[in-house]
Amino acid sequence: MKALVKYGYGKGETEIRDVSVPKIGDDDILIEVKAAGICGSDIAFDEGGHENLLNPPVTLGHEFSGIIAKKGKNVTEWEIGDRVVSENTGYICGKCYACSTADYLSCPERLGIGYGMDGGFTKYVKIPGLVLQRMPHPLFRIPEGITFEEAAIIDPCANGYKAVVQESRVYPGEDIAVFGVGALGLFSIQASRVAGAANIIAIGLSKDTVRFELAQKLGATHVIMADKEDVLKKVADITSGEGVALVVDCAGVAIVLKQAIEIVRNGGQIVKIGYDANPVNFSLDPVLDKSISIKGHFGYDYISWKNVIKLMQKGLIDMKSMISHRLPLSRWREGFDLIKHQQSIKVILTPED
Repeated sequence: MKALVKYGYGKGETEIRDVSVPKIGDDDILIEVKAAGICGSDIAFDEGGHENLLNPPVTLGHEFSGIIAKKGKNVTEWEIGDRVVSENTGYICGKCYACSTADYLSCPERLGIGYGMDGGFTKYVKIPGLVLQRMPHPLFRIPEGITFEEAAIIDPCANGYKAVVQESRVYPGEDIAVFGVGALGLFSIQASRVAGAANIIAIGLSKDTVRFELAQKLGATHVIMADKEDVLKKVADITSGEGVALVVDCAGVAIVLKQAIEIVRNGGQIVKIGYDANPVNFSLDPVLDKSISIKGHFGYDYISWKNVIKLMQKGLIDMKSMISHRLPLSRWREGFDLIKHQQSIKVILTPED
């Protein structure tokens, strides 16, 4: 079968290869992939980043859904033909503090399907029995009415949901600002709407015109072009001088953190999702003066996934509008470039025989 393989740690060491269908044991599950979403992390892997997470040669793709094609004789909770989406954890130790508190993504020995072990940019993926035994919900059933494409991108949606709903103290009627109008930013905007924010302020760049339009469709009440407008003044006008209760930083760059500190109200919160390897190069004293909480955010948990799926069933989260492109696996480079050059939102790849 064809698979998109990251065969080395360096930039561009990624290609389509012929690989064998995984063999499963008595405790394993084999998923036939129906749809797989391209994540910004996949672009980073291709560019030579996140070496600490990679285990090359490895089939990329951690956002995927499909049907159970085979199962081992000891698997009793799942049946062949079940429609499922993977939470993309392939291994956890089951003993550390994180695992003991059900914070499985923080397990120091965790391997992610799609970078630590073979993932979904192919036809078949193995879900190891060990993770099925140690983790209560590495897979979720896809309810009727939710497509494979929509299910494949629950991962980033659950990510935004946890950042806004689970990791903040905001109440319905308060104001939220989201830096970045890529996929995570747009999902955070949807989560802010679901959480009952009064004003949802999307902050990006003037080149993000199409994404701003989608942000407003998905719940943003205001948009600010940070390269052409005074962010601090605009936020002050929108919030009557108080500042926002929560800033969700999906952009990551240092200047965004500085602006986030400026626009958040006293006693407010900043949840930081976006990465930047560069130093911040400014004083953090205002964090103390304003009694601001800054929370580093990574991923999701069972609650995030369960609640997002229920919200999708109720039509309260719009997944269809988030999918901008659909491509066969052989056109993966085109899909990567669309995301890299910010010409798409979510790109779905489908396997080929």
